[in-house]
Amino acid sequence: METSRTKIYFASDAHLGARFHADPRAVEKKLVRWLDSIKQDALAVWFLGDMFDYWYEYKYVVPKGFTRFLGKLAELSDSGIEIHIFIGNHDIWMFDYLPQEIGAIIHREPLTIDLLGKRFFLAHGDEVDYRSRAFRIIRQIFRNRFCQILYSAIHPRWTFGFALGWSLSSRKKGLKKEEEVSYQGESSEYLVVFAKQYLQTHPDINFFIFGHRHIMLDLMLSRTSRLLIAGDWMQHFSYIVWDGEYLYMDQFEAE
Repeated sequence: METSRTKIYFASDAHLGARFHADPRAVEKKLVRWLDSIKQDALAVWFLGDMFDYWYEYKYVVPKGFTRFLGKLAELSDSGIEIHIFIGNHDIWMFDYLPQEIGAIIHREPLTIDLLGKRFFLAHGDEVDYRSRAFRIIRQIFRNRFCQILYSAIHPRWTFGFALGWSLSSRKKGLKKEEEVSYQGESSEYLVVFAKQYLQTHPDINFFIFGHRHIMLDLMLSRTSRLLIAGDWMQHFSYIVWDGEYLYMDQFEAE
């Protein structure tokens, strides 16, 4: 059947495998149904980080689960759809498994790229989070290759349990502080502050797209530039679409 692939899709923050999901399998199935719904017109799908709540690749071991999601990505990739995955602050340790097995392109740093005639700045968002010195230190440790090698020497039965438990604890603390996930306003929302500063030296950026914050935001920064935060696949089930003419955010409601 002839298809017309003209759209680029963006999604972020599913945290698949997280212990704080009431029904982790249902979240994964809903994400797969969304991918099924876009496969006829998708030119590329960009995942902007934290699609997994924890991911660490040992040489011969990868995390258990995610069978439906990874299988669907492989299907889309085999059909010619580009699959791009940014590492987030939860799934930093992606190496060669996903590129080799499903043909995904892994992005480890913010990316400026032209897509269908417009200039995009794409990132998970933690890369420009300068609010907490402790967060920056932890991020540097997690991204340090020597520290990763040391971590890989620990048996997976210990590292996986530790990481998932830490994530659950962090999420519970975050949920108690509603202000951490609500929109902070233009002067306080650090992704907005960063984008405005970046525009001063890079006025050619048409669209900034981030994940990480778990909020849905579409904000005009200037006459020619917009910022969008993609929400998540935990409560919003949201995504962004670009067809070369219109950029918009939507939510997947189908059950």
